[in-house]
Amino acid sequence: MTQTLLLILVIGIGLFYAVIYGNKAKKDIVKYQQTEKITEQNTYLEMRKMALNVTAEQLGFKIPEDSIKVYGIITDLDMGAGTATVVTYLTGDASIYLSSGGAFIGAGQHESIQRVAKEFVDNGHVISFRGKTFENADLPTNGNANFYFLSNKSKTRITESIAKMESGESEFSKLFADLNIVMTEIQLKSGQ
Repeated sequence: MTQTLLLILVIGIGLFYAVIYGNKAKKDIVKYQQTEKITEQNTYLEMRKMALNVTAEQLGFKIPEDSIKVYGIITDLDMGAGTATVVTYLTGDASIYLSSGGAFIGAGQHESIQRVAKEFVDNGHVISFRGKTFENADLPTNGNANFYFLSNKSKTRITESIAKMESGESEFSKLFADLNIVMTEIQLKSGQ
């Protein structure tokens, strides 16, 4: 069922050839586009790179030095023919980027999406400690998902089989179910 939801989401988002920007995301992207030449071929990878490198300070968070707080989760889903990247931050900002070129940017402008995105990131904080630090933020392969946890102290990654999470056999099935709530809410709002 989740695979079907993902397929519907990918098709629905793919129809949004024109990218919808949220205010903050639009300013950052426009500024970036003015300083770098972005072609259609590298837009996905560049936007994903920007999402993975956002700092807590850029989002407006001042996290005390003596604490650890996850402020963002970037999730890459291997869809066979491409990759879907779901970007969520503790601010409630949320976006979906597709390696095929489609995107829904700035979905966090909707209150319902803000709520589920914040919950997803907040709940992911405890799970982030099971992740491993990484050097390269590689795209997933073989039907896997990569969850990248951004915190004020480090970035960690968990890689897991989508099929295993869908079936409930994974210790990360709840995290994946929560991600599906975020994606479903984005899909519902993108249809408006």
